[in-house]
This record gives sequence, structure tokens and C-alpha cells, in this order.
Amino acid sequence: MCKKLIFFFFIFSTFISCKNYYNETMDWADNLVVETDMETVRKSQPEFVDIDWQNPIIIDGQEYYEIEIKNNQDILNMQNFLVFENKKYKRRETKK
Repeated sequence: MCKKLIFFFFIFSTFISCKNYYNETMDWADNLVVETDMETVRKSQPEFVDIDWQNPIIIDGQEYYEIEIKNNQDILNMQNFLVFENKKYKRRETKK
């Protein structure tokens, strides 16, 4: 019984110690000003966000950069993108 309780406490403490940055990332992306240049957006990128700036997905002349969120626990497993056109920020998009 004691071992089970210790195991449960360990799992519970590990789970709550992993900060989920999903909401903070969405707040950051949603507060980016439209037409902001790419370099300014890159400099404002939080440390808990990874974006592969070298490999965008290009669709109809727009560049989609996937946002990878550290410790993401999104149960829907959504993909989030920053969309740029002519190196200017346009919007955030979310896809399943």
C-alpha cells in the first residue's frame, strides 16, 4: 500500500510539474500585430516555442510556419501555424 501511494505521488507530482504552454503560446500568436515583419516576430518568440524558420510550407504564395509548443498537452493534437506573406505576418491558423 505504501509503495502504491509513493508511486501515485511521484506520478502526480511529475504531471503537475510539467507546465503546459499552450495558452501562453496562443496568447503570444494572437497578439502579434498584422503586417509585423518576420524578424520582429522571430525576436519576440517565447523560449517555450520552437519554429523551424528555415522550412516553411508554402501555399498560394503564403508561408506557413508550424508552431511547436514545449510540454504541449493538447488532447486534440492541433497544428498551429504563423502565416506570412511577403515576410509580413498575416495571421495564426489552427488545423487538425
